[in-house]
Amino acid sequence: MTRRHDPEAALAELEARHAALARSIGEIGFIAQGSLRQRFTHCNKPGCRCGAVPPRLHGPYWQWTAKVAGRTVTRRLSDAEAARYTEWIANDRRLRRTVAQMREVAGQAREIILAAEQASGSAP
Repeated sequence: MTRRHDPEAALAELEARHAALARSIGEIGFIAQGSLRQRFTHCNKPGCRCGAVPPRLHGPYWQWTAKVAGRTVTRRLSDAEAARYTEWIANDRRLRRTVAQMREVAGQAREIILAAEQASGSAP
């Protein structure tokens, strides 16, 4: 026996999923975009260990890079600042994933709503 898909039940499930995703956004803390990297540098001072063979570079240093107002901004961070940025960047990625999931759920709901309206011949 073929079971018919119940659009109302599917729509209710999608609405519940969308509401749960919306609530989860409220649990996300501060956000920051960009990337965080550990860098090693050389200073080019004569006789410095960074110019030796093999070179022993200075660092590691934490570096945050992001686009701000259309420009690339780079900042050197302390270990404590890097720990904060790690959390904030992870929060930003979580927010972006959640919004993408909300878009997917909303797209599925739109299809059900539009198909139901077309079948009934009504418009909002």
